[in-house]
Amino acid sequence: MLTRKQRVAYGFARFGSTIFMGLYDFASFYIYWQVFRLDPLLSGYMGAIGKITIMVASLLVGYLSDSIWTRWGRRKPFIATGAPLLAFSGFLHFTPIYFLQGATQEALFLWGAATSSMFHFFYAWLLTPFQAWLPEISEPSERIDISMLQNVANILGNIVSTVTGFLAKMLVARGLLMPLVGAYALVLVALFTPPVVLLPVERRAEPTRPSLKDLLTVFRYREYMKWMAVRGLMSSSVQMLTITIIAYIEKVIGVEHSLASASFGVILVVFVAGAFPLWGRLGKRAGKGRALTLSMTLLGATLLMTPLPHFVDPGVFRVLLGYVLVALGAVAVSAYVLFPYAVLADLAHWYEVQTGEKRAGLFTGFEGIPINVFESLAYLVTGFLMSLPQVPGSEYTYGLILWGPVASLFTLVALAILRRTNVDPFLAKK
Repeated sequence: MLTRKQRVAYGFARFGSTIFMGLYDFASFYIYWQVFRLDPLLSGYMGAIGKITIMVASLLVGYLSDSIWTRWGRRKPFIATGAPLLAFSGFLHFTPIYFLQGATQEALFLWGAATSSMFHFFYAWLLTPFQAWLPEISEPSERIDISMLQNVANILGNIVSTVTGFLAKMLVARGLLMPLVGAYALVLVALFTPPVVLLPVERRAEPTRPSLKDLLTVFRYREYMKWMAVRGLMSSSVQMLTITIIAYIEKVIGVEHSLASASFGVILVVFVAGAFPLWGRLGKRAGKGRALTLSMTLLGATLLMTPLPHFVDPGVFRVLLGYVLVALGAVAVSAYVLFPYAVLADLAHWYEVQTGEKRAGLFTGFEGIPINVFESLAYLVTGFLMSLPQVPGSEYTYGLILWGPVASLFTLVALAILRRTNVDPFLAKK
């Protein structure tokens, strides 16, 4: 069991990395498209390249962190080196205008694609071992609580990154984007230092060597594979929401003033965080599967309703409708944000109980494949949708009307699979 200080150090480290990943997911597509004026198709390709990179890197780093042993254990060396490298690459990705004066579309795309790949590689280098650490240093009874701490940190990080995304145009115009992103980089490094110092080295085990047999083991673990299908499909749905939400609020809802539109971002993350206790209690009482089923049903219904503001006259009622949709979507997303860490840790631990084999790094690394394949698909689909013709009489394309129903299809298929998946092996055992 971890002490309170150790749980806090582990849980809140993600605040720094979430600022950058949140800024990437919420704002990279938007900033390159709407602020740096990169073609939306190229912005979609840029995002897909980053997600393909993290897909490959997560698997490789998962294998690598399982197969070594140092005096710092298996995971700490990756965390100690990954934090500064992630901070540096994230800084470069969001500051191209300070290095590429008068850049062409091709130069801007190449910079964005290269730094996106670097950022996602080092994110995998840092976070895959970090999450693989959880089942090795904690017990099942404390994992939902640790997951809640992580997600509180994630929510706070997403508040920072979302507000930064909404204010991006103003920050660039006033020359404030570079120093602000630089400060975020320092925070990231500072917060991953305490876990390296305070947390114990994981339980000693013989290093495992990557093999085809290990990969086949993943495919034979049926509940894990069904959960990976759910993760992949939901990743497309949630990714489409996150990379579209700023433009949707500005263009369709009609709130373009930076500070006013930022209020939607605050509503989004506050409702996600506010619903954590609700989903947490339900998850402990009835199981994570039950909570996820309810939340995904709500998310699918909310996404289907996203075109409604387009058919409402501009004004107060349209804005109120926008707030309602954002709040409902945030509550729905909250459970999906809260539970995956605990579900993966439980499945990895259950596998160890059943087989005696420690494969947390492999399971954590493999998770990046479906997630990032489907997130890449989300970028490509969103880039295509945003390049559709403009709606007559408006300043936005048909894509900003269609993205929600398209995303809902991914959610509903994921829901059908989840209903046939046991994501509560220890609850079932009891």
